[in-house]
Amino acid sequence: MNSWTTFKQELHTKLQTLLPSTSPGEAERLSHFRAHSARETVVMMLCALIIGAGSGVLAVSLNWGVHFLQESILFLPDLSQILMPALGAGLAVFMIRNLLRDPSGHGVPEVIHAVLHDARNLKKRMIFSRFFGSLLTVGTGNSAGLEGPTVCIGAAWGAVVARWLNTNERRSKLLLGYGVAGAVAGIFNAPLTGLIFTLEIILGEWSVLTVLPSIIAAVTATEFSRVLMGNKITFTHEFEFFDPTSLVACVLLGILTGLLSIAFSRSLSWSEKKFHRIGSPWARAALGGAIIGGMAYLNPSVLGEGYNITQEFLAQMDQHTVEWVLFFILLKFIACCVTLGSGGVGGVFAPSLVLGSAVGMSFGLILGLTGWEGVAEPAAFALVGMAGMVTGVMHGPLTGVFLVMESTGGYSLILPLMLTASSAMVTSSFLEVGSVYTRNLIFKGDLVKRGSDQHLLRSLSRDFRDLLDHDFLTVRDSTLLGEFVEVFKNAHRNYFPVLEADSDRCIGIVFLDDIRSYLFDTHLYKIVSMGSIMRSLPTISTNESIEEALDKFELSGAWALPVMDGKARFLGMLSKSTLFDHYRRELQITV
Repeated sequence: MNSWTTFKQELHTKLQTLLPSTSPGEAERLSHFRAHSARETVVMMLCALIIGAGSGVLAVSLNWGVHFLQESILFLPDLSQILMPALGAGLAVFMIRNLLRDPSGHGVPEVIHAVLHDARNLKKRMIFSRFFGSLLTVGTGNSAGLEGPTVCIGAAWGAVVARWLNTNERRSKLLLGYGVAGAVAGIFNAPLTGLIFTLEIILGEWSVLTVLPSIIAAVTATEFSRVLMGNKITFTHEFEFFDPTSLVACVLLGILTGLLSIAFSRSLSWSEKKFHRIGSPWARAALGGAIIGGMAYLNPSVLGEGYNITQEFLAQMDQHTVEWVLFFILLKFIACCVTLGSGGVGGVFAPSLVLGSAVGMSFGLILGLTGWEGVAEPAAFALVGMAGMVTGVMHGPLTGVFLVMESTGGYSLILPLMLTASSAMVTSSFLEVGSVYTRNLIFKGDLVKRGSDQHLLRSLSRDFRDLLDHDFLTVRDSTLLGEFVEVFKNAHRNYFPVLEADSDRCIGIVFLDDIRSYLFDTHLYKIVSMGSIMRSLPTISTNESIEEALDKFELSGAWALPVMDGKARFLGMLSKSTLFDHYRRELQITV
């Protein structure tokens, strides 16, 4: 027993020498930080519950509305059905641009830009513009998906809640992400996909404040979706086991879908440039819809999202030849580029899934024709191809894997899905700069790498009011030295902002070191004013970035600088110590 006690004491002593010591003050600050973080996490989870419920209802409502409109159009004459895509796309863009005054593009790049730069910049009108725009565009048969607009709706709803709660920039970004998690989970009936898409594509951050509340939002939205629409699986099929031969084929399929995703992204950009030559936004959208209508006259399978064709690949694969599937890939590829390139309101989620399933289906059929023995059935490759195409287009391998698993119930396909997604990601990222969402942001210089110093600094705040120091006393430029001595008796800082005599504009700073030599000469008390002693320093405007503020600190050599609003009114002092303290907290939250 004594030996055991001695061993424990020696072990404890050894650990104390290895671990960094913590003083009572440090221990108290650490305990306070942990308590604050726990409270913040609970509050954000409650906010995520509200945001997830709203996102789920909005996603289900959009899904209902589109399918109701599609079913209603079936009762129209054939000629009217062909004209409906042009009418729907043109009306959607006219309504968004002229009535709702929303000039946004496809939406998801705008959401990523908002997360990186200003989360509160997403307007409430985006909820209505994306809802009714995609309702008219996709509901009338244009070849696009609902998931992209749903992401925008969820993000805008999160931004609305953030403004309502008057949260800072950091929390506003998180609330925006919770809205995206709920929207994706609700539209797909897939909570894991909503979580992974948010963390991998939108926020790009894995921490307690991103993961736990996003789970709450995704689960809440999924439950609302299941209550209102039932617990449905998007694609159903019985799966076979993938042997090693089939796994090798999955790597080849990943490379193929990676190459096709590059072609899709570049063709989409090319289509946008060509249609942009038409001056009127609603006119070019209507022209794109007319082209879709003409294509539908030749092959109606290009209309809408195309999920029905994917389900046919899985359930009735023997009814499709390689030639028909390849022809469908060509038509659907063109139709998606025309719809989105002409300005139609839709997303690339559904086109990626449908094209991926068609590529996988044709790949499996060709393998069967070549006599390659031991490979899985073509329908299984159709599912795996979906993950490869989603990964290549969005540069989100985890999103592609979990989306296919949840939307098909095919959890036994985890190995082929991972191999296909990985090879598609390597191929796409090696040959293409950025994803379909981030490509333009990279070219404009607006994309900031997550986790970098620049990203962490931008995460602090876009409004300097959250970082200002007010624990100081101000003086006027006409204040005499004798009057300043009375002010100095109650001061807690060694600097004093100097304001104009008849306004709230800060014109300089008086530092204690600069005035110390004057304090002991009483003859100067009624002669020297603060305006003659003050030091002129640059001021920071509230519409400037953190990086610009840091540049002014470095150029001036000052430890604190005054902050002014748009009307040149003095708001407070911003110090380096405050910035460093918030930066340290951001590191603790992010890491």
